[in-house]
Amino acid sequence: MIKPIAINLLAFVLCVQSQTSNAQSPTTVPPATVPPAEVVAPDGPMEAVPPTSKCPRDRKLSTTLRYAILPLIGEIGDATITEALEVFIKGSPASRRVNALVIQFDITGGTQADTAILVDQIIRIRKIMPVIGVFGSARGPGAVLPVFCDYLMVLNPSADEIVMDWAPGTDLLEANISDQIRTNLSLITSRASDRPYLKSVLKGLLDPTVDLFLWRGSDGCPEAGESAPSGVESVQLSSGKDSVTGMTGAQMVTAGIACNVTGGLDQIGAALGVKSWQVQVGVGEKIVQEIQTSKRKDLDKWHFTLKDGFTAIKTARNLTGAMIEAEEIAREADPRRQQFQGSYSRSWGRRGWGSSSGGTFSWRKNSDTAIDAWNLVLQLYRQASDATSYAKKMVSELQANPLTMTNSDYKSDFNALKAEVDALMSQSGMLTVKGQNAENAVQWLRANYNQPVGSQ
Repeated sequence: MIKPIAINLLAFVLCVQSQTSNAQSPTTVPPATVPPAEVVAPDGPMEAVPPTSKCPRDRKLSTTLRYAILPLIGEIGDATITEALEVFIKGSPASRRVNALVIQFDITGGTQADTAILVDQIIRIRKIMPVIGVFGSARGPGAVLPVFCDYLMVLNPSADEIVMDWAPGTDLLEANISDQIRTNLSLITSRASDRPYLKSVLKGLLDPTVDLFLWRGSDGCPEAGESAPSGVESVQLSSGKDSVTGMTGAQMVTAGIACNVTGGLDQIGAALGVKSWQVQVGVGEKIVQEIQTSKRKDLDKWHFTLKDGFTAIKTARNLTGAMIEAEEIAREADPRRQQFQGSYSRSWGRRGWGSSSGGTFSWRKNSDTAIDAWNLVLQLYRQASDATSYAKKMVSELQANPLTMTNSDYKSDFNALKAEVDALMSQSGMLTVKGQNAENAVQWLRANYNQPVGSQ
């Protein structure tokens, strides 16, 4: 297993190299030529760059930026943030009035897989508009996320408080964590096609014998190497003794990773050299709120569907029990039964033997009672069938809902509902026979309403 301090080093140099150079040798990492992605904005030419930097790789910005703020807070992996970033990628109406995104990083924990998803999204947004990261802090596997922003800003940087500290994700197994760290970070860095030098830096970084120094070059670009030029203020990160366990805001500024901003978010524009820095109030919050509202509606719908399914099962069972009782009553009331045979007396008339008027009256009266009884059986059969079909429909809807498979509690509830529906469906053949018998009885009694059974 890699020592914890060696793990922390991975993020430090990754962060440095997000705006730094290609490694040409084990000792120095010279600048790389990375053409900045640019977005043609309607508000002024693309000419604003941080006045404190002369790094040719700094992304040029519009002189007017209308920015939205998106907080990235807590353990990474929250689907709400992922979906909010997708809103900016797809250019929904809520995000169309902005031409820059400010991400406030205050993250900890999570997994490598969730980190990779967010890396992809940040890269995709950068193709549409500049992305500016603001600390906060970034701890855990998500500490690599800020390096994929166009600019990093540290508000009132402190020399004491650690703001960036990389650690393995919870999805890495301790048994082979060293190999998995190499694999996962390689996958993440490979996603930044405009920063291929990260792979070279990563290889050197994993050598526990190598010390690393970070400093800002004469051209304003961050640089890194096993030793720093004399007379240059640098930050030493080491995998050996005397190593630090994270980077403070002041160290990030000294190393050239981030820009120093005195004040709040409203002062970032001046640090970037932007003439007009306009916050689009509530855009990010509105997008997040709409997503959360939609999620609540989805959750409510899921629970209502589950409740409807169990209610339908209870209804189907009650109706089935009532149908069986009604069937017994209908059989007792059916005039074709033996106990009714003496009620239909016969007499000799002009046309031979036939039912008496009294016998015919009794037959019709008993037939009316039996028809009503069998119709009740048929009605209960149809209602029980409808309730069973509705419960089956609820199972199908829940099975198609992503929530069912992504939440263990929901999946357990779903399985309980499905088991109940399966039990009902196993009785469907019996119910069909009873329903058909009831329908046949009604049809026969109506066809023989004027012809008592004794006269046949």
